[in-house]
Amino acid sequence: MPVSEAFTNLELAMTYSAFREMEMVPSSLADTVSQAILDLADDPQPECAVMLEDARGCYYLAVGDWYILYHITEDMDCLTILGVLLGAQHTVH
Repeated sequence: MPVSEAFTNLELAMTYSAFREMEMVPSSLADTVSQAILDLADDPQPECAVMLEDARGCYYLAVGDWYILYHITEDMDCLTILGVLLGAQHTVH
């Protein structure tokens, strides 16, 4: 079964802080970052995504110098954008 069929019921959510962090993304990259977030609904584990060690279900996806931090539920039915961060050096809480 193709990956996109496996996740047809995937809910996409975004924390308020991630929403606010999107406002800091330069306008030249905002559309690219937004599209990358929407693409995660179809393919939540693209090859370029990295699973964070010791943070079950948390991944980050680099888009230029920006990183989309997200979590996939254990049932693989919900993907939540936790942060949109400049640079890779951040702590997961």
